[in-house]
Amino acid sequence: MKKVLVRGPLLSQSGYGVHARQIFQFCESMPNWQVSTQILPWGITPWNISDSDEGGLYKRIMDKSGAMSAKYDLSFQIQLAHEWDPNLATRNVGVTAGVETNLCSSEWSNTHCEKMDLVIVPSEFTKATLEKPAAGSNSTPIVVLPEAYFPNLTQEATSDPLSELPTSKNILIVGTLTSDDANADRKNLVKSISWFLSTFTEKSDVGLIVKTSRGRDTTIDREIVRKLMKQVKKSVKAQGQKPPKLYMLHGPMSRDEMRDLYKSPKLAAFASATRGEGFGLPLLEAAVAGLPIVATNWSAYTEFLRGPSFLKVAYDLQEIPKSRVDGQIFVEKAMWAQPRGGNFTRKLKQSVTENESIRKHAKELSVELTKSHSLETLGQKFQQIVREHLNDLC
Repeated sequence: MKKVLVRGPLLSQSGYGVHARQIFQFCESMPNWQVSTQILPWGITPWNISDSDEGGLYKRIMDKSGAMSAKYDLSFQIQLAHEWDPNLATRNVGVTAGVETNLCSSEWSNTHCEKMDLVIVPSEFTKATLEKPAAGSNSTPIVVLPEAYFPNLTQEATSDPLSELPTSKNILIVGTLTSDDANADRKNLVKSISWFLSTFTEKSDVGLIVKTSRGRDTTIDREIVRKLMKQVKKSVKAQGQKPPKLYMLHGPMSRDEMRDLYKSPKLAAFASATRGEGFGLPLLEAAVAGLPIVATNWSAYTEFLRGPSFLKVAYDLQEIPKSRVDGQIFVEKAMWAQPRGGNFTRKLKQSVTENESIRKHAKELSVELTKSHSLETLGQKFQQIVREHLNDLC
């Protein structure tokens, strides 16, 4: 038996948490691997410690956590590159979504990637970003293994969580508020909301649903976000216009609840004016659920979104704000996308007015992604990667 450690934010309710749990499940499926876990925090995000959620997945993760071994045969470390530890095992694999800009720290590529035996990333976009600073000098293989949607997303909805909304054509935005400064918020939530409200004034049948937080599931967090959204809505009212309906979702939702939300007949489209993503899991989930997608035409998710149901928002690349530069994750002169507001609003209108015809194409894309991005399909690709790069540990 090979002793394998999975290290990462395995209980965190975050994108990295989901990614870590997928890697854990892939490792679980490997024959002759004795899997242990080292559970880490991810910022201020909450943890799930339910024994029953996701078929007992969290319980299995916790059951395999305990005293660290003196030395493992293999480790998978789902973290930022500068957090990887090459001393945990005989062979070490770094797993990261990198950064959401066109550049990363040269230390990440020249030092941190080099100290690992293999690096796994979820997109060609992230791979290119990691390889760019090294100018071809990096000898550590970097391979792409996309993330998977959650399995019960392919099941039929059991209820409609939006059934009592007065609006029949709603657009969904999902994302954490990453900065109080609208110009530094990578998810671009404030401007997205503002653009929507200004576009659909006097439209009583159109609404915007925003599932967001500042990273916590607390009452204080909810009130801060609510206050921000009220301020944005007030600015539209100040212009003498009647804004459309704006709804906020805050706090944890189960997989079944998210499935039912994505599949509500009152949901017209999924939108994201993000400035950059290392993968973009909510965009994948929405596309698998058969929703039209309105999103900035840049970064990782453009690798799996395609066809007429992907309404591509034009953008300009611009340097990230100085306030985001930290020298580790975000570096000087790094650029991300700034979606053009006018183009974003035109695509939102199109997603509503041409919804029936666009949904036909969305269903076609859903069929493709359901096959290509399932846990089973990507689990097989994980095994191929292990056989190719870590054959002696199979």
